[in-house]
Formats: sequence, structure tokens, C-alpha cells
Amino acid sequence: MKLPFTSYKDFMTERHGTPLHRVPIDFNFGCPNREADGSGGCTFCNLRGSAAVQTLGTDTVEEQMQAAIDFARRRYGAKKFMAYIQAFSATFGEAQQPLYLNLLDQFPFTAVSIGTRPDCITPQALDFLIELNRHIEVWVELGVQTIHDTTLERVNRGHDWASSERAIELLHQANIPIALHAILGLPGETATDFQATADRFAQLPIQAVKIHNLHIEKGTTLALEHALTPLPVFNEYTFGEHLIDFIRRMPPSLPIMRLTTDTLDLELIAPRWQMDKQKFRNYIIAQMEAREWRQGDLLPAFTHPEPPAKLAIHPVVTDDGSTTFWNNHVKEHYHTRAGARLEAEEKYVQPARIHKQLQNNPLHLLDICFGLGYNSRAALNAAIGAAHPLQITALEMDRRIVRHAAEILPSDSNTNFNWITTLQQLYQNGSASPLPENPIQMHWGDARHTITQLPDKSVDLIFLDAFSSTRNSECWTLQFFQQIKRIMRPHAQLFTYAAAGPIRSGLLQAGFSIGETTPIGRPRGGTQATLDASLLLQPILENELISLRTTTRGIPFQDPHLLWTHREIVRDREQRIIEFKSLKN
Repeated sequence: MKLPFTSYKDFMTERHGTPLHRVPIDFNFGCPNREADGSGGCTFCNLRGSAAVQTLGTDTVEEQMQAAIDFARRRYGAKKFMAYIQAFSATFGEAQQPLYLNLLDQFPFTAVSIGTRPDCITPQALDFLIELNRHIEVWVELGVQTIHDTTLERVNRGHDWASSERAIELLHQANIPIALHAILGLPGETATDFQATADRFAQLPIQAVKIHNLHIEKGTTLALEHALTPLPVFNEYTFGEHLIDFIRRMPPSLPIMRLTTDTLDLELIAPRWQMDKQKFRNYIIAQMEAREWRQGDLLPAFTHPEPPAKLAIHPVVTDDGSTTFWNNHVKEHYHTRAGARLEAEEKYVQPARIHKQLQNNPLHLLDICFGLGYNSRAALNAAIGAAHPLQITALEMDRRIVRHAAEILPSDSNTNFNWITTLQQLYQNGSASPLPENPIQMHWGDARHTITQLPDKSVDLIFLDAFSSTRNSECWTLQFFQQIKRIMRPHAQLFTYAAAGPIRSGLLQAGFSIGETTPIGRPRGGTQATLDASLLLQPILENELISLRTTTRGIPFQDPHLLWTHREIVRDREQRIIEFKSLKN
């Protein structure tokens, strides 16, 4: 599978014909930005100086390397190795140089990567690196972190951006490959600052980039600051958005060394993530693929190397003549076979009485799981000729579906707006105005994250149209319903086709009153949920309420951190069903 970014591991594998396994080495050199007693240094760096976890607990450098090489050979069948000298900063003084030469000669290294500071690239250091590069492939990883001098001073880096640019130019002139380190989330920086750093990196003669999220670690100055006034740190979703934006600003062929940082669990104060590194990497890949975003696509001269991939979907004409899709990955249709248009109108728009509501007040509609857009289109049709405007906010994970809808759906005969053009605009720009006073704003990504970006009490009407809970439980959990409740105004209403026990129970436990809607293309009706019980069209029967309160049918889906996979959510519910039954017995 082709990744949406250039992997450094893949780059080096292609370069050397086989994977290069990195062997972390800690020479215990110390750091020139610290005092002799170890005090000072960067505010985010502890006394371990970012030493790799694998080097801890070994007595000598030789033991570190031999243990790491033996492990890689046993575990991975490794054949080639790259020495990685990371902890603190290499200064390349006369006392250090023999250590590099002797140890690199003793062990079968194909390349060496050396982490250092820009102000350590002195003429003496450069001469040594040039000589070393004649014997072994040398990479220099420069910890520049940001281009902003205010931030560099704030975190006590001890150098400015100009010194970074000088070091980069010297190494470039010496034909030594350079990898720049960047930290996203340094105190005081915003998305605009990260973007400026990325844009400048893209202009430099570098060969790789390593991206870190800020960690607050015990034993750091940053930890003391955090104890006095908590510093903002990124959760998985927020960092993921900044990371994806950063990658999209990098030249397409520039290898990405890593996406996150590592910290020993006992040393980490914040953030406390629920995703491990591999799960987060998979999340980033999935998000970039679903949005059809690639490394470098924000650069002015970017051209896609290949046409957009086709999804495993095929169009299906429903009974009312409208077209839906069958999703072969999810194994579900996007709409009932009775009719995509029929379902949108009779299960969502008509019970919501959109036109009538718009005669009295403006409406803000949240369309969760936009898909092919039938629900929003039906809502816009209902808004035609109304006294007040309809504003639509749409949440959708998969940008590819919107593109396919624009390409495959037949042109409609609606004379008031062109829906195909609207879909094209949403795909390209993330926004559209099919009618002058009725804009649509799209939010791409996992709805569990994008909904958290919406203000409290800002929505009047919600259409929830995710795949079924047997396939997509992520959008049917108690915690997701609590987020929906947070953004709803006092008289807001939610409509969905779903009526399963865990879903209705989750809505009840989130604080909603719920009712039944008319069956359309399915044996059962859908669900209406509101904070104002007087708005219910048909409250659910008492015997169903009793069933939801007293049987396993009423055990809701849970997703405590809004991060679990579908499988994890289902497995958790199955475990709670077992516990419920054991208590009954």
C-alpha cells in the first residue's frame, strides 16, 4: 500500500536494498546548553536528554550496541544497521572523535545518524563530519524545533533561528544529509506558527524531517511551569490535525522520520494519550487517505502523482429512482433500498418540519455523516421560499464519498440550485452556498473529534445518519451523544433512522427524551431525541422504556475517550453484558 507520505524507513530501505535497523547509542556526552552540574538546558528536556529507552540499564556503549544488534537480528532478522547517536547533543570535540571512529569500526554499521544542535556545527565539527562521511554514510539530525526566535528564547534553546540556517547551509555545502527536528505545541505557538515553520523547512536544502508533539516530562523546567499554570497540550486528534497540515506542506519526496515522540510512562506528565504509536500512525494514514490529502499537496506547484483511487463502492438505483451506493468495505448501503431521496425527506426533513420552523426563526442544521448529501439537499429544498435562512454544518470522515457522489449521481432537475456543483465545491473547498442565504460548511475527519470543535448550544437541528451500530458503533455511543447534547440549543431536536436498544438507551442516559418516527423502508421507525419532551411527535411506549432499563438491550455503547475502534467499543459492551447477567444470577 502506498502511504500518503514518504516514510524515512522506506526511503532508506530503497536506498540500501534492505531495512536499516536503528541502534540507539548514548555516549553520555552531556549538553553544551547545560551547566556542569546538569542545570539549565531547554525547558522541555530532562536530565536523560531524550536518550532512547533502549539504552537505559546498560553499562557501556559497547554493551548498548551489542545488545541492540543481537536483539534486532533475533527479532527482525536484521542484516544492516544504522547507529543513532541521540541523547543530548554531539559536540564533535577532539575527545569525542575517537569514540565515534572506534565504535563505528567495531560494529557492522552501514550508516550513522547523529543528533546535535545547530550551534554545535563549528568548523572543527564540520571537518570531522566530512571526514567521517568518507567512511560511512552520515546523517546529521538538527534539533531546530521551530523557526521562531521568541519561542526559542522562551524554551531556553540557547540559539536563534539564524544559527540554524547557518548550520544547514554549512552541512549542505559539505554534502552531508540533514534531518530537521520540529516540535509542534511549544508554549505560546499557534497553528499559524507551525505552518510558518513547515513552510520555511520546505524551502531549505534538507533531506528529512522529524516531527514531535510536545511532552511535559518530570524533572523539567516545563514541568514546574505546568504545575503552577497548566500548559495546553495536544490530544491525539488535535495533534493529528496539526501534523497532517505540517506533512502537507513538506515536499512530496522529503522523508518523514517520525510522527510522534517517545517518553517513558513514569516520566510523562502530559499529555496522557490513549492511542499507542502504531495506532496513532494508522489513524494519520487513514485520515489522509480518506480526505485524499498527500504530502506536499499544499505546495503551490504540487501535482498528484496518480489519479485519485476508486473506492470499493458501486451505485445502486433505489425503488424511488434515486441512486445510493453499496460500500463493499462496510458491507452496507448508504440508504434504504426503498429510496435515498425518500428516506431523506420522510425520515429527516418532514418530521423536522424545517419549512415551518424557518418561517419563524433561522435554523442551524448539523448533518452528521454527510455521505452522498441527500439529507442536506432535502433540507435545502425545504428551505426554499422560507422567511429565514438555513445554515448547514456537515461532518464527514470520507472526502472520497463526496467526490464519487459528484462524479456518479445523475444531475437533478432542481431549478433552484445545482447539487452536483455543490458537491464539487464541498469536495474542493470544504464549503458551498447552493442558495444565497443557505451556506454549507464541511468539517472533514472523525466526527468524534470534529463535533468537539463546535460551540456549546449552537445547533437547532441534528440529522444523525451514520452506518449501523453493527458496523460503525463509534457514532452511537453515550459519550458521543453527550457531545451532541452539549452543542444543542434548549429546543433543538435530533432525528435518526436508528432505533436499536443500545442507541436509544444511550440517548436516554445522555439526558434526552426520545420518541418514535414513522417507518420508511424498514420494519421499525427511527428515533427523535430532544431536551424538550413537549416536542416529541410520538413518545416511545412505556414497555420499551422498561425494557431499556431492565434488560441487556438497554446497555449502551461506551467510548470513554472518544477514541476507541468499533471493535473495542463492541468488545466493551459484550463484557458489560456478561457482568450484567452475572449480577442477575
